[in-house]
Amino acid sequence: MPRSVSTVETDVGGQGEGSGARPDFRLRLFEGFHMEHHGCPVTQQPAAGRLIAFLCIRGRRSRAEIVGTLWPETLEDKAQARLRTLLWRLHRIAPGLLSGRDTLAIGPAVDTDVANFQTLAWRLVEGGHRRAADRPDAAALPSPSCVLVGELLPGWYDDWVIFERERLRQLQLHALEALAVRLTAQRRHGEAVEAGLAAVRMDPLRESATRVLIEAFLAESNVAEAMRHFQAFRLQLADELGLTPTADLERLVYRSSS
Repeated sequence: MPRSVSTVETDVGGQGEGSGARPDFRLRLFEGFHMEHHGCPVTQQPAAGRLIAFLCIRGRRSRAEIVGTLWPETLEDKAQARLRTLLWRLHRIAPGLLSGRDTLAIGPAVDTDVANFQTLAWRLVEGGHRRAADRPDAAALPSPSCVLVGELLPGWYDDWVIFERERLRQLQLHALEALAVRLTAQRRHGEAVEAGLAAVRMDPLRESATRVLIEAFLAESNVAEAMRHFQAFRLQLADELGLTPTADLERLVYRSSS
């Protein structure tokens, strides 16, 4: 069972600065808020959870920006007082979780799934723009499942969360597409198709996702599969948006079938 706040305060708060112990926290924000200290689940009040999540996603921020985002309808003096109270409680309960004074950030001894995902995703996306000789070797490419991190903080409807949820969804899509292209180039066809299918599943009306899937099928000479997915995409695009695929995508498919 998750430990209560009072238990955490006893365990962590008892570590003096001279003990040499470094707090070891793990924060998971994809598919829900989850926090651990040395492998033990830790519960947080909603306000504290939002502060932690905000800094985890946005990085180091000023106190003014924090209170303006988390409590936009509260007078600044009152909001700053709320922040000071939260920081005091978190310092007692979980020393080392946050760092800074005028600006605040997640502490250096904290592992977060958001930071790990963004590092991996940007490595894939930026790697797609490099020359082949400069790209990481095949062994360095992750499996598609490593990129499928899920939804950020489902059930949270703060404006900043909604914005960040969409930003990270788009990054996830770009990373899957880049991974599919790289895997196709390395003739790892099964994994390339898996990455392409994952991107299409996330956004069935996204042409760039359908394109990398079709390219993966064509690379392994599965023209019928490529045509089947193209036709399904064309029909869904017409039914839901009244649009047609681009001429480039049509040429890719029909050139391969001729």
